Amino acid sequence: MVYGLQHCYQPLMLAISFGLFAALCWSVHDLVARRFAEVIGPYRMALATLLVGALLLSGWVAWRGTLGHADAALLWRVVILGLAYGAAVSSLFKAFSMAPVSVVGPFTAGYPALVVLWGVYTGSYPGFLQYVAILVILLGAVVVGRFGPADGGLGSVAKNRIVPLFFFCTVAVVCFAAAVILGQAVSLKLGEIETTFLSRLPAAMLLLPLAMTEKTAASRFSRASWTGIFAMALLDVSAVAAINYMGRLPGKELGAMGISAYGAVSVLLAMIILKEKVAAGQWAGIAMIVAGVGTLSVPA
Repeated sequence: MVYGLQHCYQPLMLAISFGLFAALCWSVHDLVARRFAEVIGPYRMALATLLVGALLLSGWVAWRGTLGHADAALLWRVVILGLAYGAAVSSLFKAFSMAPVSVVGPFTAGYPALVVLWGVYTGSYPGFLQYVAILVILLGAVVVGRFGPADGGLGSVAKNRIVPLFFFCTVAVVCFAAAVILGQAVSLKLGEIETTFLSRLPAAMLLLPLAMTEKTAASRFSRASWTGIFAMALLDVSAVAAINYMGRLPGKELGAMGISAYGAVSVLLAMIILKEKVAAGQWAGIAMIVAGVGTLSVPA
């Protein structure tokens, strides 16, 4: 009996660890996105980040040489994956050009719940305590986003931007969830790095016309912008590869909930680095997210 618990517990802990690693990567990624999105344009920045990410992975993919064995049906799934990821990233960056991290981060951090619901639909059944943990995580994300300081959070967003902001956040949530589900399924046959590499190509094609017609304050990328894009690309491919690898582990849907911690981590980093204000209510939400993620690791 003890062995059985350990046999289930260790892969679940590993899956959650991959989710937390992705959360940390994307938290830093979001800070850089917030710093440059409005200046150089969210679509131009997203396109550059995707292409640099593909470039970073190209050497490994060429060395492995396995893409030539992929069948057409699998490649079409990669195309759909890439389009979903492109829509998610571009919507996220657009949201960051309109609102601070303390709003966008917590709101978009809830998409792993859709991954859990998909797991339930396909036959994965979390225990009661884990359902409670998922609810606590989502409520924590809402609290962090809702109870910002009077001169921060939603209060810092122009009223005419609130509806478009929530539209882009919602698109990001749905498309990120779809990308996680598709990416984990495709990676089982194609490989984590190969899937991460290939998915960037259709995503870039989706963003290309948007980037070409985008009007921005800066006509050229500065050296600082390129440094930020390189950092975002490295963090992004690391996070996506980790999430794709998670698809091989039992409890991958619950592990994906570890990603939800990135909303809280983003707020903390934004407070430290970008000097964004964090209200007392937001600290309560952060505590809820930490407690919920910790509870997920308890065997059902």
